[in-house]
Amino acid sequence: MSFKQEIFLRSLPREWIDVHSVISSLGFIPTLVGGSVRDFILFEKLGNDWDIELTHPHLSFNKDYWKNLGKDLSQLGKVSYLPFEVIRLEFNQIHFEFSPPRKETFLNDWANLGHSNFEATFDWQMDFKEAVLRRDFTINAMGIRFTNKTSVEFLDPLNGESHLLNKLLYPCGPDFQKDSVRFLRAFRFKRKLGLDFSQDLINTLNNMPVTRLASHYFWEELQKSQAPKDMLYDLLQWINNDQELIHFIDRDKLLESWSEFSTALIDQTGHDYWMIAFEWVNISSQDWQENFKLSKDQSVRLSRWVAQTKKMVTLRPESLQGEFEAILNHEDFSLVFDWYFTTKQLAQKKTTSQVLKFLDMKIPDWSFLFKIEMPNDVKHIDPPLRSKYQVWNLCQRI
Repeated sequence: MSFKQEIFLRSLPREWIDVHSVISSLGFIPTLVGGSVRDFILFEKLGNDWDIELTHPHLSFNKDYWKNLGKDLSQLGKVSYLPFEVIRLEFNQIHFEFSPPRKETFLNDWANLGHSNFEATFDWQMDFKEAVLRRDFTINAMGIRFTNKTSVEFLDPLNGESHLLNKLLYPCGPDFQKDSVRFLRAFRFKRKLGLDFSQDLINTLNNMPVTRLASHYFWEELQKSQAPKDMLYDLLQWINNDQELIHFIDRDKLLESWSEFSTALIDQTGHDYWMIAFEWVNISSQDWQENFKLSKDQSVRLSRWVAQTKKMVTLRPESLQGEFEAILNHEDFSLVFDWYFTTKQLAQKKTTSQVLKFLDMKIPDWSFLFKIEMPNDVKHIDPPLRSKYQVWNLCQRI
């Protein structure tokens, strides 16, 4: 594994020529940084999200001059201004984010503050090695500096390429532990890239004051890992019940029922599926719902539906086969009738559209109900009984 300059230059999109012209006209020197460099080293491909650090050989940081850059870039595409002096350019299908090198000074009460618990100072003449110390992992601290349009220089002051080759995660600098989101990011990269923790990182994680994070960070990092369930398992193994990061999950109970929970979680990208899986292993989904500020009504509805589905496991379809009048007052028929229409409603919702897959796995006998066409000719049935007749009709055909 090594940086391949020729492949990199051939991979540059045509949009880069125009972007580089604007940058260089103002005297800036661009350096591609972060995940784009890491992923190129791994896969020899450039994605559509570029993080570019801009230095200037002569000027000190100046907000007005920085805004001029934004104005000039707006001639190429949509420009927006983000926190910490980041300028975002959407040019065709590529997203460029430009930022000046910065130093982060964490606030005194950093252990109890959020993700942006620091003050930033900007310096266009900051050395690259100094600039990358603020980053999280050494594999994200490599850079590709454009000396001109057709020539680049690979920068790797913290040996990130070697760490990537050896599949080890190392923290960049002493302030790593002052951003608690990085605790989650460590587990994310472990799963996404198949990396192990270096001893340096293990020592750092063990000493981090892991407190409650805003729920969207937790969910975002799970999803970015591309293996949310596996990442959660890693976290549960690492964290004990006294730590607050996963305060909304019964850790011990979930680990005890992990195998069953894993099979019940049929889709890891939607909260509804997580709540269904929790309820299936007898863990209340209420804490999950409250932590992520989800609909309480939906949580109650899903809990009730799972409880009904569990009852259906031991209920045989043939027990409801017989004359309509006889089955109508059968106690199990009320359960099936209510469960059937609740399932239909859930299956039509975008967020729970895979509930039938769940039923195929858990109660295949009853999931067949949804593979039979509902009878339409029910005019001979009194209106109040028509829907019940339809469900009865389906039960006769299983």
